[in-house]
Amino acid sequence: MRCLICGKFSFGSVCKVCQDSISLNPRMRELESGFRVYSFYEYSSNSMLFLSKYQPIGSKIYKILSKKAIFYLRDNLEFSLECYGVGIDEDVKKGYAQNSIFLKELQRIGIKPLYNALEARNKVTYAGKDLKFRLKNPRNFKVNRSLKDKRVILVDDIITTGTTLKEAKVAVQNNGGEVICAFTLADAKE
Repeated sequence: MRCLICGKFSFGSVCKVCQDSISLNPRMRELESGFRVYSFYEYSSNSMLFLSKYQPIGSKIYKILSKKAIFYLRDNLEFSLECYGVGIDEDVKKGYAQNSIFLKELQRIGIKPLYNALEARNKVTYAGKDLKFRLKNPRNFKVNRSLKDKRVILVDDIITTGTTLKEAKVAVQNNGGEVICAFTLADAKE
């Protein structure tokens, strides 16, 4: 098999050299008072990897990115993870949902996944759109599972403006859940 990134022969989807070359760049962004979003990669440096979500091979790339983030979290997290993970609109495209891959990997550090708990009723794509467009076209989340009295970490692949995560936080809170923070694989803010 050939490495999906460099094309050299590899036993896995991505060779060890390419996996090791994907650099973590952990950061924290506070969207509003007390609502923190932890990200693990800089989007601009890894955009090719994140754009793979539009292709079938993206599931393999997202699994590698998620595993690297989990190893970092396991060694560096400073708060309890006795909570539930809720993915932002785990809509299956190209045979997989990228946020579900991240949720599944988070089980390794004790976060219990609640799959398909939040569903966007507005399926418009935000890719490449500005804040004005995002505010004019909210996701209008529907809560599919009870979140009452649950401590929740929101999970998404990329944070750009933060509007989706803020809207998801309100939906969880309106359903009786407590949002602890959010994890995203990448932060697109420069």
